[in-house]
Amino acid sequence: MSKVYFSSARMKKLNASESLPKKLPKLLEEAGIGEIVEKGNIVAIKIHFGDLEGGGFRYVRPIFARAVSDVVKEHGGIPFFTDTWGLKHVLAAIRNGFNYTTLGAPILPANGIKENFFYTVKLYKYFHLQEVDVAGNIYDADVLINLSHVKGHPSSGMGGAIKNIAMGCTSYKIRGEVHKLERNDNDGRTFQEAMIDVVKAVLRNKVKKHIHINAILDVQPMCDCAPFSDLPIVPDIGIAVSRDPIAVEKFSLDAIDQAPPMPMSLAEKLGLKSGDNKFFKIHGKNPYHQVYAGVKANLGSDKYEVIEI
Repeated sequence: MSKVYFSSARMKKLNASESLPKKLPKLLEEAGIGEIVEKGNIVAIKIHFGDLEGGGFRYVRPIFARAVSDVVKEHGGIPFFTDTWGLKHVLAAIRNGFNYTTLGAPILPANGIKENFFYTVKLYKYFHLQEVDVAGNIYDADVLINLSHVKGHPSSGMGGAIKNIAMGCTSYKIRGEVHKLERNDNDGRTFQEAMIDVVKAVLRNKVKKHIHINAILDVQPMCDCAPFSDLPIVPDIGIAVSRDPIAVEKFSLDAIDQAPPMPMSLAEKLGLKSGDNKFFKIHGKNPYHQVYAGVKANLGSDKYEVIEI
């Protein structure tokens, strides 16, 4: 049973110490960031910088990203923030409020400025992809911090810790191969299994050197790459941290499914209620496939113990 460290968005008292940006460093410390980041380590913080057109606005806020980089530096690490889509995504990040001033760390494209910098990793046990291109700057980093925004996605039902790595830490070629697999079924199973292949390849050289943060906030129906943002489908839930990407994903899905629908949201319009598999009902793709594929691939456990901070 894996440990998931969680802080609720609902404050126990109206005090700065109860606010999520203040609690995130505590979550990281409790989850063992000090055992992962050693002095001198280069630390890749994988985040989604938002869409390229400036129409979307529900993504991880820079204040949370800054809290993560500050913790890394306190432990002697050298952080940088990264995402896919080459130099154009760095420019989008700056426009969307992510820069050295707000983050306290530089921004580097995961695959280089033209997305042609990667290492090919061969898998010996896999679902669909025997070889995976791993983004060069992420492969070369000593540590990977996976800072994810949990939201819906039309291909996998939900995008969180798994998708943040699977579609953001690889090449455009592999992203295309994963998307081609969508035609194999109707409920997203094959697509999600291929995402697990990518995650397995990315984490291959990061044994005990990775940690996963799910911001279960602004849980909108669509991916952060969409040039628009809708109302969240559930109220803000909080932030979860784990060294197990599968456990933190399962916790996030369970929390969203148990939450009531947000008034005036798509969830309310569809008549969804507490206990429903909300993203499955919205997108027709069962997001739990990625969790169970991750368990089968020995990437983590779907059994978790929640430690509330």
